Amino acid sequence: MNTRTHGTPEPATTTTQAGRRFGMEEAIARAGVSERLLRQCEARGLLQGTLGLGYTHEHVGVLRFVRRAHALGFGMGDIARLLALRQDEHRMSAEVKHIALARTEELESHIEELLATKRVLERLAGLCLGDHQPACPILDELLELRGFSSQPPAPVAPPTASASDCRCAPASR
Repeated sequence: MNTRTHGTPEPATTTTQAGRRFGMEEAIARAGVSERLLRQCEARGLLQGTLGLGYTHEHVGVLRFVRRAHALGFGMGDIARLLALRQDEHRMSAEVKHIALARTEELESHIEELLATKRVLERLAGLCLGDHQPACPILDELLELRGFSSQPPAPVAPPTASASDCRCAPASR
């Protein structure tokens, strides 16, 4: 019997190495996660059976799963659901697919937002000649951009330069 598992006998197939428990630092290193992510997993109940006794190979596997799912942009709620489905022998793969496709829809929406932002920035950069004069329609446009505030913008004096007069210094890199 292993007293570290509250008197529960270890399965006959468990080797000493497989039943080994790790401290937090070693579990973090083996899983490639941060302490913060480990703590989030604990807070959400994703790491069952630690009870201050350390982390097992199973816990490290869960942390790796969480790390990979997190890298794909899944939120902790979806990750918890995916882990529950992983452990459910009667799961339907359609549920897993639904979660993955919902994430792809979120990504597609985010990509569209990023592309729209990129087009605005390219348009603004196209207004500037990039020389060493102070007048700059990019700055003038940034003062006038709509949709970033629920309050109407305060009246602004008309710009002193047109797009053709732009003589902004190029942005430093």
